Amino acid sequence: MSQDPGVRVKRDMEKQADFRKAEMISRYVKASGLRYLGLNLPQIHNAVREHTRSLQPEELPAVMEYLWELGVYEARLAAIDVMKSYAAKGDIRSSLSIISSWIDEVNTWALMDPLGTACVGTLLVRDQSLEKTLRVWAKSDNFWRRRASILPYLHLSIKEFHRAEYTGRILAAMKPHLSDREFFVGKAVGWVLRELSKRDPDSVKRFIIENRDTMTPLVARESSKKLK
Repeated sequence: MSQDPGVRVKRDMEKQADFRKAEMISRYVKASGLRYLGLNLPQIHNAVREHTRSLQPEELPAVMEYLWELGVYEARLAAIDVMKSYAAKGDIRSSLSIISSWIDEVNTWALMDPLGTACVGTLLVRDQSLEKTLRVWAKSDNFWRRRASILPYLHLSIKEFHRAEYTGRILAAMKPHLSDREFFVGKAVGWVLRELSKRDPDSVKRFIIENRDTMTPLVARESSKKLK
């Protein structure tokens, strides 16, 4: 058991625990039901990289599910780190299934955002047909799942990944959420549109004008911040 990479990641992180910092992090991320170690992101990234870089893709699910089930905030971030690698080179349907099960347990933006953006976003780049699943998520009663249906399009909007042909898909995916008054949903929509406006300002400006009447004030404000 001591040779298991998930256990090694856990022990590495525990050695660096700072419980004074843990209290500050818990107040900031407000994730109920989790314990905290007080680690920063580079410490988590380094622990994951050190103990998983030699693993094959098929070995990663066991590691990330072990880390997630520990019920520790930093261990869940480590699990998401592993998922980023698996989403890039592992089985797409398996990745999405695991992510979907995790979404049911997420109650903080600090876990949802890397999970929805980098992980699901990577899967969406690999397989456009996943948009069918995202459209189902968009109708969920769980606002975290609705946020998870939006964040992959942030991944498609950033400079490194954006292509001109993505713009129409991104805007179409935002439209069902424009009137959603849940803060974490509206904030995500505004974030995506604001990022997209850096790549294609004319399309975003036109989209805002055409849909202004259905947008919440939050979406209208956040989406237009980078537009002149």
